[in-house]
Amino acid sequence: MSDNADRQDDHITAPRPTVNKRELANRLRISLPTLTNWLDRWPEFPVVERGRNGVSWTFHLDDVLAFLTARREEEAAKEAGRDAELMKLQMALWPEPVAQPSAQRIPIKERLDLARLQDLQMKQAKEAGKLVNAEELQDLFTSVFGRLGRDINVFIRQLGREQSWPDAMIRQAESKLADMQRTAVQKVLDDMKVDEADDDGPQPDLLG
Repeated sequence: MSDNADRQDDHITAPRPTVNKRELANRLRISLPTLTNWLDRWPEFPVVERGRNGVSWTFHLDDVLAFLTARREEEAAKEAGRDAELMKLQMALWPEPVAQPSAQRIPIKERLDLARLQDLQMKQAKEAGKLVNAEELQDLFTSVFGRLGRDINVFIRQLGREQSWPDAMIRQAESKLADMQRTAVQKVLDDMKVDEADDDGPQPDLLG
């Protein structure tokens, strides 16, 4: 009789421990408003039972930790993608300069040949469509900064909710960010127009 009872006890699985909303916030070291925002933001947030009148929220801590780890990995992947886009933009705007030999050591004829070669390479690059014109660059700026702006605006709204900012303050922050982006893009485009004007001007006399 005792042996049968022991075998039955072996097959009984202990219930998984649960935590309520306040306990979960303490375990995660976040505030209750932040946890509430997460529950609103992610409908798939793992919940054992949702809170209602007379019933507390309950969670399995291990499920929550696994879920948040997955979200963190997704955010890291998105951030890496944004960094890659910025790196491509930087390479398009500011390619690494090719080291040039000292002009003082090059005979005049070789300097003329080098200048002709560089001019030919520029023409070939233009014909092959390797050089980005102003309109293409403006479209690239608009696309990249637009995506970054949307991501930052989402962050501002989330931060505002977590910090209980008034709606007017959130809108003001979004407006200032948009103005900064427009100013930055326009400044770079203006600088490029100046560079293009300089390139079209009189060429230096290689014979000095």
